[in-house]
Amino acid sequence: MFKFESYLAIALAINSGALTLLGSVGIFVSLVIQRRVERLQDILEEFMDLSYHQNINLTGKMYKLMQKYQMQHMLPDKPSQTILTYIDLTTLFVIISWLVLIIMTFTPPWTASSVIYIAPLVWGLVLMIIFRQLLKYAINPVRNQLLQTIIPPPVKLRSVTFLSSYINVSVLAILQQARLSMVVRLNVTSFYEGKSIPGEVILKQELSFDDFFYYLQIKAGSKPFFLGIGGLEVSFPNDPLTGKPVPIQRNVNIPLGKITLDPAINTLTAEMLLFVQGEKHPLKYVFELHREGKVFCLEDEPLTQIYTGITYKINQDRLELIENQFQSSWLEELLPHFKLNSKRMYGTGKSINEHPLELNALHCCDEEVYIK
Repeated sequence: MFKFESYLAIALAINSGALTLLGSVGIFVSLVIQRRVERLQDILEEFMDLSYHQNINLTGKMYKLMQKYQMQHMLPDKPSQTILTYIDLTTLFVIISWLVLIIMTFTPPWTASSVIYIAPLVWGLVLMIIFRQLLKYAINPVRNQLLQTIIPPPVKLRSVTFLSSYINVSVLAILQQARLSMVVRLNVTSFYEGKSIPGEVILKQELSFDDFFYYLQIKAGSKPFFLGIGGLEVSFPNDPLTGKPVPIQRNVNIPLGKITLDPAINTLTAEMLLFVQGEKHPLKYVFELHREGKVFCLEDEPLTQIYTGITYKINQDRLELIENQFQSSWLEELLPHFKLNSKRMYGTGKSINEHPLELNALHCCDEEVYIK
């Protein structure tokens, strides 16, 4: 049995401790979380205002804003661990103290009614665990569902889908600041007449926006000889100094596949369709590439427009066409290969001028995204 007077004092101590924790959580959330949310919202508003200026190169300012957002989003890793260690030690001390006091007031024998006396200790333990989780999320809100709706993690800011839905900015406005470009690099030291030249197709971005499907075809004259499809998702390793995820990078190069060219070709035309979740019409890019030595590169800005000839939707990470007036029938035939799995697939050769299914299987581009 428990001594009622002593147990009553312990129960009051447990209740007062729980109320103190509840009050401290309220103060912490109101003073720290609300201020952080306000600051992050201000940064997002600045980011949104910049993205509306489509014809001005603001990638440098947008990059700095996203880095600032990263700094405001969470505390450095080591101080966060120190705070959590302090919370764990304090919680352990309080629980042990409660347990010792209850044991000291207990006198045998053990009865069924004793369980009722133990219940507040168990409930107090549950409250302490929840309290720890709240503080952990407040200190470092990465990878938790509690605060992501109001404090999106920095890595989300490179997702075109997330930005267009979260801050209501058009896809064209966002990708205009990514400054998409394309190059074809030839892997030869010298040119020989009559021999094919190996090369590589590279998508370049000044800012590493991602999270969209793409369809690419490259022509020499009127005949396409390269097809590329896939879902573009970019990831970077954590910062080695702070341990934080890297939200965005500049001057990103994304390999899209291998290619072989006739040495007599000096001009290429690349058409690229970008399909973003939540939109109904794709964004169309037309790149006019001219050879300069061992590289095919742009001379002018690419032609960019919302292509209303295609209406689509993305259902369960798969692309579905509702209406298709695109001049190439291969887009529909390659639909089964469109999946949001970060794979970049491509096909090349003379056979694609007859039928894409004669490619046997699309090749997977395993080259890593790199900064240059």
